[in-house]
Amino acid sequence: MKQLGFFILNHSRLVLFFLFGAAMLAIYPASQIRTDFNLEGFYPEDDRVIHDYRILEEEFGRDDNTILIGFHHDSLFSKKVLLDLLAITEKFEKIELLDEVISLWSAQNIESDGYNLTFNPYLSRDRLNAAAEDSLRRSITEDPFARGLFINEAGTATSILLRINEELNTYPNRNQLISDMNHILSDYRGDYTFHISGIPYFRNQYVNLLNGEIIWYISVSSVLIILLLWFLYRTIWGVLFPMVIVWSTLLFTLALMHLTGGYLEIMSSTIAPILLCVGVADAVHMISKYDDTRESGKNKKLSILEMMMTLGSATFLTSVTTAIGFASLLSSTVVPMKKFGLYTALGVLIAYLFTIIFLPAVLSISRKKRVVDEKSGSFYPLINRFLTRLTAINRLHYGKILISSALITLLFALGFKTLNVNGKIFDDIGENTELMRDSRFFTENISPQFPFEFIFDTGVPEGAVSGEILERLHRFEATLLNFPEIHRVTGLHTLMHEVDIVMTGDRNGEQRQLTDQAVAQYLLLLEINEADELSRLTDFDYRKLRVTALTEDAGSSRINQIRDELNPVIADLFPDMDVIVTGTTILSADLTEKIVYSLASSILLAITAITIIMALLFKNIRLMLIALVPNLVPLIVTGGLMGFLNVDIKPSTAVIFTIALGIAVDDSIHYLARFRIEYLKRKAMYPALSAATIRTGRALIITSMILIAGFGTLVTSAFTSTALMGVFVCTTIFAALISDLLILPSLFYWLKPDLRIVENPK
Repeated sequence: MKQLGFFILNHSRLVLFFLFGAAMLAIYPASQIRTDFNLEGFYPEDDRVIHDYRILEEEFGRDDNTILIGFHHDSLFSKKVLLDLLAITEKFEKIELLDEVISLWSAQNIESDGYNLTFNPYLSRDRLNAAAEDSLRRSITEDPFARGLFINEAGTATSILLRINEELNTYPNRNQLISDMNHILSDYRGDYTFHISGIPYFRNQYVNLLNGEIIWYISVSSVLIILLLWFLYRTIWGVLFPMVIVWSTLLFTLALMHLTGGYLEIMSSTIAPILLCVGVADAVHMISKYDDTRESGKNKKLSILEMMMTLGSATFLTSVTTAIGFASLLSSTVVPMKKFGLYTALGVLIAYLFTIIFLPAVLSISRKKRVVDEKSGSFYPLINRFLTRLTAINRLHYGKILISSALITLLFALGFKTLNVNGKIFDDIGENTELMRDSRFFTENISPQFPFEFIFDTGVPEGAVSGEILERLHRFEATLLNFPEIHRVTGLHTLMHEVDIVMTGDRNGEQRQLTDQAVAQYLLLLEINEADELSRLTDFDYRKLRVTALTEDAGSSRINQIRDELNPVIADLFPDMDVIVTGTTILSADLTEKIVYSLASSILLAITAITIIMALLFKNIRLMLIALVPNLVPLIVTGGLMGFLNVDIKPSTAVIFTIALGIAVDDSIHYLARFRIEYLKRKAMYPALSAATIRTGRALIITSMILIAGFGTLVTSAFTSTALMGVFVCTTIFAALISDLLILPSLFYWLKPDLRIVENPK
């Protein structure tokens, strides 16, 4: 570190020129960073869940390529409303990005002359009259393929389905589609209130909202940090130096992400406020040490060298332990969590490198004696008086402090009993947003848009052409509909039942089991008429069957519970088949479980790694325990508070614990590093503790204020989970500060460790 310090001091302008050039080169790749949201991207390619979903995609097409547009009208079957619906449908059909547009005008009525089937539209221009209105409503609402898809049971709400071409289903194309769609609907918004939903629409609106929020985080966090730095330092340099460090860190991290194929989503979007806060914290600690050394009378060169040699190592250690905390996420099976851990860890190390190189170089050419101007405000003297009083309290009442802290921590630990693992597809969007209101419209008026897919593989061609199998599917449908979250179930058995009603003319009779001969006959009639619905329900050789259930966004906990309850039913009804349970709903539910439990193992791995580092650093069991306890208390407080407030553990809130661990470790290492320096000077524990509390405590309070300001901006997020992250990370920061200023020195006074700190001869 000393040699690096001499090199930087001797070539300050060259170092700054090199950093400036590197920043200029990083601007273009950083500006090209993309934002995306894709559930499949969360899984490794060889994951069983993705394998099952790919079978659905290859055999029957994706279940997440449809945008829904719905509206309610009491006179839905009046001539004017139906003609408006037709005009809208025809305009949508001209959009090249769409493969198919389905509306009430697409609904097909199956009819028979006793020998053949015919498929005719329910609606035609010549039937639009008041006399036919009631009969049309009754006929369409009784059709199981229309009801719950683009008409409700009362016949007062309808939807238009826009199926996107798979090869053109990209984020930019979806944005263009949404723009064209809104342009078409604008001519009719005076008469109808349209609701737009569907997974492709949600993904794009989500990404657009996320893009705006990332810019908002960076802007507001930067402004708050600038104002806080100005309040603390009252000098241009006190604001400029830390901000250059954090902006450059963010720039280089985004450039690295783009160059290595990374992108931003709900997890990695929080990298910005994390790096802004971590970078400032490093700079504040280094500047604080530089100013203290200058105040003691040393010249600029010696002050910079001492800053690098004393706090350079401590800051390196805090950066490494923080990076380890995030890098432990690499053990996760969830791809975005791995990327979040990797890029955040790299960003933390970039922040350290830029701080340790830029700060000495820029301090060496600045003309200011000190960065902070203490004479311009009373904040620093106020902190010093507070910390001086705190040292006396720690020394005199350490027993009471430890007992009180233990009781409070145990109280928060009780909150872990009520912590639940549960995540929803629309989890991160606030309940009162337009997206959620539109989603509720479909759930309450037509049917939910979240597919629960079942693929039944008989193992042999023509194996599905059996009346007995269709009867089993009917019984399975009855089981599914017993769950209140499931609103609609369709499969080949549904189509066969409708054909049987048409062929026999018996609409009022009980559902009967079809013979194999009847099933074969009906399938032949459907093939002759090229029924589109057939290809969505079975494969080309009638080996596999597809059943689709539409369910509410009930949360991963409930979806997994339903799946577990269905397993014995499936085993009982279909013992001779290979049954795959998949769909977007299953992807989301399985993802939540994977993220949370892989995060738990990652945190244990991080704690183990940090414990080993502490053991190697202190070579003393008591010192290791003293170092670890203040790092665990904030985690317990945060987790317990989440439990008491009934906040579920889900993908977006799970990373709170990783962030909490990194912040807590940083503060305690800075304190212990300062204690080591003061102990070497004074050769006595008590005065060393007092000096460490006063001198490091000042930097800890300042960095905590900055961290709370930075993470506090997340509270304004439209994403519920991101707002909660802001609340709980700020709680963690405060708990970590209290732990390091009260619990950490009190543990020293209580345990009285055998200190054998030897100055490094180098």
